[in-house]
Amino acid sequence: MGGVTVSRRTLLAAAGTGGLMVGGSRTLRAQTGPTMGAALYQRVAGYSQWPHHRTGTPEGKDTVDWFEAQLRELGAATSRWSYAYDRYDWRVSVTADGRPVDALPLYYEGVGELATDAPFVRPVTLANNFDTSDLEQALAEAKDSDLRLAVFLTFGRFGNLPPRPALIGVNVDPDKPKSGLPTVLVSGVHLDAMASGAVTAAVSAQRVADRAANVFGRLGTGDGAPLVITTPLTGWFTCAGERGTGIAVALELARSFAAEMPVAVIATTGHELENYGIRQQLKAGLGFAPRAVIHIGASLAAGWFAPGSGALQLFPGRLAAANRPIDGDSPLATAFKAGAFQPAPRFFGEAKEWAAHLPETTPLLSFAGSFPLFHTPQDTPEAATSPALLQTVFSAVRDAAKAVLG
Repeated sequence: MGGVTVSRRTLLAAAGTGGLMVGGSRTLRAQTGPTMGAALYQRVAGYSQWPHHRTGTPEGKDTVDWFEAQLRELGAATSRWSYAYDRYDWRVSVTADGRPVDALPLYYEGVGELATDAPFVRPVTLANNFDTSDLEQALAEAKDSDLRLAVFLTFGRFGNLPPRPALIGVNVDPDKPKSGLPTVLVSGVHLDAMASGAVTAAVSAQRVADRAANVFGRLGTGDGAPLVITTPLTGWFTCAGERGTGIAVALELARSFAAEMPVAVIATTGHELENYGIRQQLKAGLGFAPRAVIHIGASLAAGWFAPGSGALQLFPGRLAAANRPIDGDSPLATAFKAGAFQPAPRFFGEAKEWAAHLPETTPLLSFAGSFPLFHTPQDTPEAATSPALLQTVFSAVRDAAKAVLG
């Protein structure tokens, strides 16, 4: 392997299984569905027109513009709230046995320019496509190796299913300490090529002081505290199931509830930077007290093909939580069940930030989760959701919101 000193057997052992190579992704035509489901799916497709939605990039800025335009079409008055952060500017290249490999850096892990034909190479498995415990162990091993650049082959594992190779983006907080070792992520599908051939890698990266903005929209009728509907806008790749389904439902929820009450929509950037945008905004203060907060997080109407099934179904790893009782036959529990959400004992994602800043008396309802295409380039509308799934989830989320509003 040129300068790579690990064998294929070592790579397989580090990944924890010899059965890593799972079949490729499935491509499907968009499914037809009910009228509202079709409209929701069209919004998912609109959001997914860009190959990624990373904060501070031209594509990320276009995403913010697009979402603000969607709010204005609903009749909302819009504004933006900006915050300072360090943007990670980068270029990377990786080859395996002389062939280019799609790659993504582990953000902020290293800066400067470096090229080598002797990188540290190791597979890492991310449970649910986001758990970083194995990656952190790999970073420690890479630092101890005295090699100057690391290449990690990423695999996702869900429950008892075999690990699935994919290029998986990893959320990173710009403010947390880093190893200083430039680190590049590539899909585990390249395991054999990297174990048996030469590997080269090059990184050029720097931190650049910049600003990003969250989008704020006000709409609805009546006076008093507004219902806050909040959802993230940014992510590593196309993010159709991860972000697009939640964005589509959030916009329709805003339109629906605006007929009855004042509504404030807060759409955040910096989500892939460990919730950076909402953390900064909540730290600065909203300037008003919400009537309630509905957090629409990851994978809201994301589907999968269960083993033995040829039909797209809602993935069971989608969670719902509330700071209100979830009794067995209550309207809230019934709504969670209708949307195939698993009740969660605590808040995840950006809802954790809201829970830390809201009074306990303010209702907080949150939806979040993962699914097999989470944080991967394969998360496209056709592969991740359908009009029927979107309509089912919208109805469930609307009913859950009504339950916490009383």
